[in-house]
Amino acid sequence: MADQTDPKRGVVVRIDARRCIANAKCTTAAPGVYVLDEETGVAVLENEESATLAQLFAGARVCPTQAITIEQFGRRVFPQILTPMFGDGEPSAPADQIDDSELDNRTKGNAN
Repeated sequence: MADQTDPKRGVVVRIDARRCIANAKCTTAAPGVYVLDEETGVAVLENEESATLAQLFAGARVCPTQAITIEQFGRRVFPQILTPMFGDGEPSAPADQIDDSELDNRTKGNAN
């Protein structure tokens, strides 16, 4: 996995070579920022210093396999990690933080 770090913005762009299928959508969305490596066929960052955040995100958003991830100051910002939800739209919580009565209420609401 290639890591590209921009310390002045706290941004780290990772491109997972195992997930990249070289369809080049990132290179179309952000030309001159993402390019396909001629030897490996995997997307890489080029001209990272001059790339804007908008360009970095544009390339990551169009990746069909989500091979491009972006972190800022150690926190993953793209793609977002969504919190699992119960069927009624309530955010879930770790099992040790839900008492049995609350779990029963949520389960009964899903059965209807």
